[in-house]
Amino acid sequence: MQIVDAHCHLEAEEFAGRLDGVLAGARDAGVVKLITASVTPNEWPLSLELARSFPEVECVLGVHPWYCRAEDLSLLDGLAEAVSCGAVGIGEAGLDTKTDRTPFPLQEAVFERQLAIARDVNVPMVLHCRGAFNEMLHCFRRVGVPQRGGILHNFTGSVEVAEQFMDHGFAFSLGGILTYRNSRKRNDMLRRIYPDAFLLETDSPDIPPVEAKERPNLPANIVHNLRAAAEILELPVKEIAAATTRNAARIFGLAL
Repeated sequence: MQIVDAHCHLEAEEFAGRLDGVLAGARDAGVVKLITASVTPNEWPLSLELARSFPEVECVLGVHPWYCRAEDLSLLDGLAEAVSCGAVGIGEAGLDTKTDRTPFPLQEAVFERQLAIARDVNVPMVLHCRGAFNEMLHCFRRVGVPQRGGILHNFTGSVEVAEQFMDHGFAFSLGGILTYRNSRKRNDMLRRIYPDAFLLETDSPDIPPVEAKERPNLPANIVHNLRAAAEILELPVKEIAAATTRNAARIFGLAL
């Protein structure tokens, strides 16, 4: 059984000095690829180095809406070149109306710049979106999207919202939220996006599953998310692992 962790943050301080063991645990759990996402331009070199150093690691480069700064708009001029050095996409990028860390107009400007770059070089995007689905769809209509689409990670929207993003070629990755099995809306959404638009993630070191609540969340904990998805969908674990891995390989061009 092969599993892809479609979204994690191996750059995090929690993993400094222990990444060999963390990745060994992931391999033991059946993880064959991990896509690590930078959140600031300062992390881009580290993300690329991780992808060069570990054969199971791929990276995406971007600016997260929580951490964007006005000066990032000029730094984004180098994003396409940085991606060409070995990244498989752009992210984690997006919009978030539920944070007061950064003003929304700045988030929107930084996001649209990344969206335009992804469109122009046609690489998939890894998106963060909280409380801003309509705003993000408006950006799609104004700027366009990469032909290869991408994923919304830790997606919490409804079936109706999911269908609007699917119309733009996007899929969805879910992680620890799957293990909180009391959401009918989430379960209905999962049934709608499976099998062709569903990927598994951990978002490690964040969002641990209920079965392993200690921090940091580890990539190996993806097995709990997989089992929860199997329970909700009433399908075999191996079938869901195969479908989500196939989707990750298609979207990010992974060689498995």
